[in-house]
Amino acid sequence: MSRDTARAATQFFGGRVCLDFANTVDWRTSDAPQELIPDYAALLSWSKARRTLAAATIAKLQGRGEKKAAAAVVMQEAYALRREIWKAAEALRRRDRVHLESLNRILAAVPAQPRLISDGSGYVHDLPGAALEEVLWPVLWSLTALLASDDAGRLGCCQAQGCGWFFVDESPNHSRLWCSSEICGNRERARRSYAKRMRAGRCV
Repeated sequence: MSRDTARAATQFFGGRVCLDFANTVDWRTSDAPQELIPDYAALLSWSKARRTLAAATIAKLQGRGEKKAAAAVVMQEAYALRREIWKAAEALRRRDRVHLESLNRILAAVPAQPRLISDGSGYVHDLPGAALEEVLWPVLWSLTALLASDDAGRLGCCQAQGCGWFFVDESPNHSRLWCSSEICGNRERARRSYAKRMRAGRCV
């Protein structure tokens, strides 16, 4: 995570779309969490950066997103989905059972996954851009794929103070501690070193 919210919104350390969406609150476990997707326009910008939608789909949704009331409803749905991902990720990390009732209710309102299409350098779902909530569907499909895979047993959470970002731990011995060793890892090592020096100084 970064102290620059604009930068943090384009840092993808989760390894899966749904976890990167879960990580759209910076400093999630601190006393001052920072929202990275405050409105529908920001959500579309995140989707563009994460490449979850085709460019043509995003363009259509941008126009539809001008209907502020409807966009606000979708943002509440987005935050609800994010909370579901947090709960599922925490359960998986603790090796607890994931409660699927709320998730299955959300799934029941979403159509089956469409075909894939090529979009530039990657592949995305072929969504028409007809409904504002389409922006959330690739996130939901990513979550179901994660839960149904071996990756469900490899979830980690950044151990840096105040971070709380999730990731799939693909290290050989499942020993990953940070969302980013260069960002949170370096900061946490510096913090712990400083705290150690301060303790040593008080003991002199």
